[in-house]
Amino acid sequence: MPIVTIKLSKPELSKEDKESLIADITTLLSTKYSKPKERIVVMIEDIEPYDVGFGGKSVAKIRSKG
Repeated sequence: MPIVTIKLSKPELSKEDKESLIADITTLLSTKYSKPKERIVVMIEDIEPYDVGFGGKSVAKIRSKG
């Protein structure tokens, strides 16, 4: 059973966009790896921008051009 966790930095996607992302990932795994859709688990976690960093700076700081 594939379990996929997607972590996204806020601002979070709309409920509709999340539904679409879950459907797309499920279809991809089902098609590419011949897994039954009923057995694919996709979880989306929203993360605060200050909890993610690139090059020593948080996403919040990068977004604020700091």
